[in-house]
Amino acid sequence: MSIFDDVLFETDSKKKGKNKQNSGKTENKIKEFKEEFSENISEYDYQPYRNNGVILTRLSDHSASVKYDGLLAKCGAEDVYTVVGYGSNSNWENVQTIRMNRVGNTFQADIPAIPGKNINIAFKDGANNWDNNSGMNYTFVQ
Repeated sequence: MSIFDDVLFETDSKKKGKNKQNSGKTENKIKEFKEEFSENISEYDYQPYRNNGVILTRLSDHSASVKYDGLLAKCGAEDVYTVVGYGSNSNWENVQTIRMNRVGNTFQADIPAIPGKNINIAFKDGANNWDNNSGMNYTFVQ
């Protein structure tokens, strides 16, 4: 049994619940694929930092959009900046600070992307308070 059983398959043992008469056999049924959910898939569809309020969307090979409603936004920051670097998370290259636009309670900015290079992001507000994912930064692998 793999971690994908919970996502893709329904097994006999799950159907039987607490029934102890499980014969040990599992009958896998693949759930129906919905075509309408397959459009506009990009490399960044897996959003590991969604719970932190960080979403990165690829716009083209050379640009992306970052949306932020994380810790700084929740604490009432008026201005938020995204600090962006490329390559290794331990040795950022081409570091830029970009002011984000406020849209309701969310901040948004279009950022450059360098094909083949990781995108590393941290956020700061006008008072120099940082959200850098507890020192680990927000890294998106291209």
